[in-house]
Amino acid sequence: MFSRLTNLLAQNSSSAWQVEDFAGIDQLHLGGIPATQELIAWLPTEAKQGLDIGCGLGGTSRYLAQQHGCCMIGLDLNAEYIQAARLLNQSLAPPPDCSFVVGNSLSLPFAAASFDFIVSQHATMNIAPKAELLAGLYAALKPSGQLLLHEVMLATGVTAAEVSYPTPWAQELGHSHLIQWSIFVDIAQSSGFKLHKFADNTATALAWIKQARQHKSLSAFSSPFTSQLALGAKAGVMSANVLANIQQGRLQVVSALLIKG
Repeated sequence: MFSRLTNLLAQNSSSAWQVEDFAGIDQLHLGGIPATQELIAWLPTEAKQGLDIGCGLGGTSRYLAQQHGCCMIGLDLNAEYIQAARLLNQSLAPPPDCSFVVGNSLSLPFAAASFDFIVSQHATMNIAPKAELLAGLYAALKPSGQLLLHEVMLATGVTAAEVSYPTPWAQELGHSHLIQWSIFVDIAQSSGFKLHKFADNTATALAWIKQARQHKSLSAFSSPFTSQLALGAKAGVMSANVLANIQQGRLQVVSALLIKG
């Protein structure tokens, strides 16, 4: 992926790349940039030092740095994603205030109480030990720090085996660790978090993915930076499965603001 991205940037060289130009590869979560904007609207204006876990190609980190003046660290297990995130950052003038590191969200390489806020967009579905994850995020936040979540959950009454794969976060059931929101928030509260805001984004996400697939079929995207570049040849199948899973009531898409107690 990195070499193809490098070639695309060279072939379509521009002196005026904007954050939005890369949305097709770095805002792959359901809802795209509008979902990011709605989530970040919950962030207090004084919160500036942020961590973006499962950052992928760094779209959310760049948005926060450019639009909200935040100093961001993006963390992801995938070394190629981190390499690509750095390349995209360097393609903007001036580069946003972001650094990107390879790392595990279950073993954060940061001192305790390092961040005003942590953001996670579709980053928890692959992680089985949710209590361990949330305890680590809690420790990394400063007192009264915020955890902003935009995540895919199992719908109420649905079992994990009912979800169709591959999806963007997992090739098969064994690589996915979806749970229901009610269970997730109970774990978060047991870790010390307090739920401050919540929104069910399922209907909005369904409308967005239908529109995105329609635009793709009509070749409406002028940008060369498409989801297939980041997700590979199965991107279309993954998208179709997410659409079917939501339509058939298997998945719920949620946003939440949790505060360190």
